[in-house]
Amino acid sequence: MKFIATFCVAMILFAALRHLFTIQVPMLTLNHTETTNPSRQLTEVYVCDPEDEEEEIEELGNEQADEEMDELGIEETSEQTEEVKGNPHRVRGVHSWEACFPDINDIQLVAAQKNGIIPVQSREEIQRLIEQHKLVNICNSPFYIVDDLTHSMPYLVPKAQHLLNTICLNFIDSLQVKGLPVHLPMVTSVLRTEEDVSRLQKGNGNATTHSCHCYGTTVDITYNRFVPLLGYYNLNVPLLRWDMKMKQVMAEVLNDLRQQGLCYVKYEKKQACFHLTVR
Repeated sequence: MKFIATFCVAMILFAALRHLFTIQVPMLTLNHTETTNPSRQLTEVYVCDPEDEEEEIEELGNEQADEEMDELGIEETSEQTEEVKGNPHRVRGVHSWEACFPDINDIQLVAAQKNGIIPVQSREEIQRLIEQHKLVNICNSPFYIVDDLTHSMPYLVPKAQHLLNTICLNFIDSLQVKGLPVHLPMVTSVLRTEEDVSRLQKGNGNATTHSCHCYGTTVDITYNRFVPLLGYYNLNVPLLRWDMKMKQVMAEVLNDLRQQGLCYVKYEKKQACFHLTVR
């Protein structure tokens, strides 16, 4: 009985002291940023939360409008771009595909002849240029995917390869800054021999005899297929075949580099690609 009475008195005194001096005992909280759940980590790669709730509420209406524009394939106009100047990481695209990327074959051909190799007749002759370090293989890159090539070979002059790496690195960086899921661009056409051009002309009436692709300075980057960073042709992360925002981000990157005088770019509507040549 004495022990119980002593214990009760001690607890009463402790409670009184705690109330008197307003001692607070903090509750344990879970630090969500240090979770070791793999699924949580993968989700964080794809999701970029707004800095605060107010920004999220203010942008909600604009995001819904963008989704409707994307479904209809409508581009942002210059007036709409003026309305969102307050957000430096907004996906803006360009005001016109044809006007911003008008560099036809004749313009690109001059740069290709200046910076590229002498066109070769057959694929066997390419090996000699590789041994002379005039051409480099572009397949083993972590920044983009080379499609299954049927009428071209994955080789470029070093200057063009550097441009391609710059484009794709800038694209990935822009996706992260804008809070979009990271995807890799896809290259669909590279170096062609004269034999490749002849075979291509049989099935494609638009193929030109004097192609910039014959000089190792030119690539086609498709704008309707992007590969998820976490897997290639993965059932859980399917190959993305169309996304307006990613097309707009790629257009922003190419437009910046073109304005810097680093490349010529032609918007190819029928081939669904950006056709570009290093300058």
